Amino acid sequence: MNKIRRLLPIFWLSLWGIQTSNGHPVHATFAEAQWNHKTTEIEVSLRLRGMDLESAISKTTGKKVDLEKSTNIDQLIEDYLAKNFYVISPTEKKIYAKYLDKDVGITNTWVFFSFKVGGDQNIESFKIRNTIFFDDLEGQKNVIEYRMGKFKKIISFEEKTREGTLEFEAK
Repeated sequence: MNKIRRLLPIFWLSLWGIQTSNGHPVHATFAEAQWNHKTTEIEVSLRLRGMDLESAISKTTGKKVDLEKSTNIDQLIEDYLAKNFYVISPTEKKIYAKYLDKDVGITNTWVFFSFKVGGDQNIESFKIRNTIFFDDLEGQKNVIEYRMGKFKKIISFEEKTREGTLEFEAK
């Protein structure tokens, strides 16, 4: 009986810990980005919660949107990306995403887009800004896993870290 009395506070504390950890959900997006040497583009696949994207776009437009039913949803996604996910050249020029497609799932939605960053210039690095859902969800975190050939880099974005640097070769 004494053993049970000693373990009871631990039991209640563990239940409280489970409750508080569930009380603050994790909000995160994950992007895979890959340098395409032939097209001189960064190709991006962005995974996010579809419900969060609908909510963010609805907040921006003032109208409820549905990723599968709204007629102009592709343009609305592209507009949202232009505001929250773009590349900054060494000359501070913003390069906006070219929206390609989306894949809406039950919980997660994948958004596919690219950035035309190459051309005649021979740039070695650029900045990338990712503020997806920062205005909408407390504690939002975003991650990009970037690949260029065998080179791989992971960049995390939070409220205080909104930009990262990526290297590439545009030969």
